[in-house]
Amino acid sequence: MTPQPAELDRSTGTVPARGGPPLLPDIESVAVVMVTGAPGTGKSTLLRAPAGAGVTVLSATCTEAGAAVEFAAARQLLPVQPRSGTQPAPADGGHRTVLHLYRRALGLLQFGPVRLVLDDAHWCDSATLRWLHYLLRRCTNRPLQVVLAVEPREHPALDPLFSDILGGPRQRILDLDAPEHAGAEPRTDRLRRFLSRQPNLLRVAVAAAALQQTDADLVGALAGLPPQLTVARLATLRNTGVLTGDPDRPVPPAVAEALSGLLPADELQRLRRRAAHMLNDADAPVRHIAEVLLDLDDLDEPWMLERLREAATLAYAHDAPAAVRIWTRLLAAQPQSPDAAVDLAVALLNVDPSAALVHARQALPRTGDARTKARAVVCLGLAALVTGREPTAPYLLHDAMETLRRAAGNMPSLRDRIQLSAVESTLAANAVIGGATFHTVRSRIGDSPVGVAGASSSHRMLAVHALATAYEGVEVEQATRYARLVLDRPVTGDSWAPLIATRVLLMADDTAGALTAASRLAAHHRDRGEPCAEAVARATWARILLEIGDLEAAWTEATTALRLAGDGEWGAATWSAQTIISLINSSQARILAAEQALEPMQERTSDMPLWEQVQAVGATAFAAYWGQDHDRALQRLRACGRLLEEAGVGSPAFSSWWLDEIIMLAIRGQRAEAHLRLEQAEELCQRWRTPRTAGMALLARAALTAEGPNVELLLGALAELERSPAPLHQVKAQLMLGRTLTVLGDRAAARRHLRDGMVLSNRLGYTMLAAHCRNVLSSAGGRTGTELAACGELSSSERAVARLAAGGATNRQIAEELFISMRTVEFHLTNVYRRLGIRRRDALAGIVEATPLPRRTTTVATAPTDGSAS
Repeated sequence: MTPQPAELDRSTGTVPARGGPPLLPDIESVAVVMVTGAPGTGKSTLLRAPAGAGVTVLSATCTEAGAAVEFAAARQLLPVQPRSGTQPAPADGGHRTVLHLYRRALGLLQFGPVRLVLDDAHWCDSATLRWLHYLLRRCTNRPLQVVLAVEPREHPALDPLFSDILGGPRQRILDLDAPEHAGAEPRTDRLRRFLSRQPNLLRVAVAAAALQQTDADLVGALAGLPPQLTVARLATLRNTGVLTGDPDRPVPPAVAEALSGLLPADELQRLRRRAAHMLNDADAPVRHIAEVLLDLDDLDEPWMLERLREAATLAYAHDAPAAVRIWTRLLAAQPQSPDAAVDLAVALLNVDPSAALVHARQALPRTGDARTKARAVVCLGLAALVTGREPTAPYLLHDAMETLRRAAGNMPSLRDRIQLSAVESTLAANAVIGGATFHTVRSRIGDSPVGVAGASSSHRMLAVHALATAYEGVEVEQATRYARLVLDRPVTGDSWAPLIATRVLLMADDTAGALTAASRLAAHHRDRGEPCAEAVARATWARILLEIGDLEAAWTEATTALRLAGDGEWGAATWSAQTIISLINSSQARILAAEQALEPMQERTSDMPLWEQVQAVGATAFAAYWGQDHDRALQRLRACGRLLEEAGVGSPAFSSWWLDEIIMLAIRGQRAEAHLRLEQAEELCQRWRTPRTAGMALLARAALTAEGPNVELLLGALAELERSPAPLHQVKAQLMLGRTLTVLGDRAAARRHLRDGMVLSNRLGYTMLAAHCRNVLSSAGGRTGTELAACGELSSSERAVARLAAGGATNRQIAEELFISMRTVEFHLTNVYRRLGIRRRDALAGIVEATPLPRRTTTVATAPTDGSAS
């Protein structure tokens, strides 16, 4: 009987696979296909499948190295013809290349259907994606199909252009992991059916998966085959996609799991045990031995535990999650071992400090050894620095230190001295961030850091001295020197010390150093796979960005910190990030959102370390002020002052609460109270003198001085603040100076300062402050629109989009003219509206210079050479 051709499924554009592998959709029905699936699911086989008679197939494989090269993938698909002579690349942003590739594709389409296949498209360069989007929009009626194969689960987020390419009506996504594409039978059954008639092939596949090796001698010995036969079967497994070319992971995890399901459990355990012995006898890398040991049900031989400990120690240096996984297995093998519980707690410190607290607490009652107890208590104290105030931590640390001193005797060993230093530095760290008075901390740590045993303890104690000196508010240079000593050394263990050093640099106006340190620390923990420590570093990074007025970047880092924290009880990350988000919302007139961001922290304010506590209370004052609840704002500002006074903090750079309080008291006529606060603040600013504190002190003094004499104070404050990383206070100075000059009758000078303040606040995103500047500028007789065009605050991309929009071009026309996506146009326009302080598109015409849409763009859009609609 002659087989009938399969009927085309019009709903999906595919031919049913009848239990076999899926097929690519028909070119006439589907223009874009995204193929996704883990290694071993048949993705490569699908891409190499015949396309049918008359179809031109052009393929390219994207690489991570080529992701940064413009048109790298496009030139694989359509190789550039060599030409004589050298022609300089046109400085047109790739427009000519896009048009050249477009014309070459049109030439191929004249001879029949064309399929463009990009494997590993997650590494595709943006220029090629832009060209594909351009090509698809102009070939809607042509037999063209673009196939993009990606592995999103194992690579970074896809380029936003993927969404634009997949935005058309004729697109399909083939997920090879989904049951409808993988077939009704599970992957184990498909592998069993494939390997059932070739038992030797099955034995080699399972042996390679158990060993995670493709060495013919080892695999053959485990499979019971000679190396010659093993080599041939390994080649067969590579051709069928069971094995990959990755030497570190030759069998993908999904395939290894499926192969494991082909053997009975007891036989699989015997095979894995034998594999572990073979790898150990062959002196294989300890991480490979550990991977096999982790899958064993019983670790009943001493060498097995020893190898796992070695692997965990090595993994902790670069891959914290791997170390956590190994220590978790070791604790499961020795559930009553306090040392195993402490080792796991230490590995969890930067990954999940809440879990570290649990394991550290569990280890304490299991041991009577002073040294093990000290390790557990240090881990508990370090976890408490991240999760929030732990009331028992200081008492446990003090008790552990006394017990260890008695056990060490009069001549402690180096190991005991290192442990004593670890306990003492952790106790000092908990004291200094928990709100203990400066004198209490100083009485414990001394006036200057002395020689401390152990790198981590030395870093921690230096950071304690840096923060204590900054709290005292006397020696800016000394505090900065201590902080830089911490940051000049590599990060070892927990990241509390470099984070504190970063905060000290911020208080000393060294924002460049603080930004570098925070970004480097976030990258360090990201590379090590430590989400908690990365979240805390990003929250600190966001705070620095907020201080220098980069609200957009601060919002990005704060939301990233919250995403990394998830549901984790990581107070140092979540509290700081929520506070920053609330401050930005308040600055941009989203008062309800600002208050909602602070609500989860209201009941836990007393649990916060002093830094987070003051910042959170200050954020509530900020939200109340812009919400017109000035009484509550003043109340919360005073609460900030009480918190700092009780802790003995004398640095005016810790928070600007005192400046806001003085200005509010002056406005409300409470001048006596304002003068008292001013005298205190000026004394502190003289002791901790930086451009920011000097400018803030002059600003506060000007608020309590009559119009006329205060002009010189305001000009001095403005000069100091322009040298400082405090643009918010700079805008306040411009606003106060503009108001004063307006009252004095110098309206021209007033308008100049108010316009500068309005432009700066608009650029930074301080919507509410910009509105104040705009209102005062209007009352001073100034215009608030056309002057902004000369400010040059827009980026080149934003200016190009804004000028075309002002000339009447639609978003689609702008996208086609500039060869960018519609989403990118909308993004730039949103930024333009925010920076210029406008809300409507038609307002652009009076602010920026309009650029008419070029005639050539209209020609291309309305009359394409292939005769298709745009």
